[in-house]
Amino acid sequence: MKTERIKKKVINKQLVTPRSITCGTENPASVGCRFYELEGGELGTFFVPQSIHEGHNGIMHGGISGAVLDEVMGRSTLAHGDTESCDDWIPRYVTAEMTVKYKKPIKTGEKMFAYGRVDKVDGRCCFTSGEIMDETGELMVTATGVYVQVEIPQNDRPGYRQHMEKRDKLSDEDPKEL
Repeated sequence: MKTERIKKKVINKQLVTPRSITCGTENPASVGCRFYELEGGELGTFFVPQSIHEGHNGIMHGGISGAVLDEVMGRSTLAHGDTESCDDWIPRYVTAEMTVKYKKPIKTGEKMFAYGRVDKVDGRCCFTSGEIMDETGELMVTATGVYVQVEIPQNDRPGYRQHMEKRDKLSDEDPKEL
């Protein structure tokens, strides 16, 4: 199924988690995602799966698709709301539930785009949705998720995203819109 997606302006770039399977710069098996906050509150990324990501010959493993969607939906909770007033920018939600629907196989070597967003907040829960599509707009995988707010003790907080001025800087190589 093709979808007509209007590209949105990239407004910020999130830092990577060094050993992550989706974006880890220190993980040789990483999919290589970089995460961008878009106008309107969405989060986007792009990636090209390699043979190391295969489940079957030439087809990306479904678990990797799920991991990418979990990441874009989870990271969309970071970009959601009033981040300007936060004393530090850390994960405040964890995955409680995720449903993935596989529409078409993702072939290795082909560029894919993934998007995630917060659809609704109800108490401590963020309800999210996301999708992976190819360059032509063909919908490959969709997902919905529920993320639950957690309290992380101050001394245990990871430092991969600090104040707004310390976020990863956009460069000329980064996309202007996704």
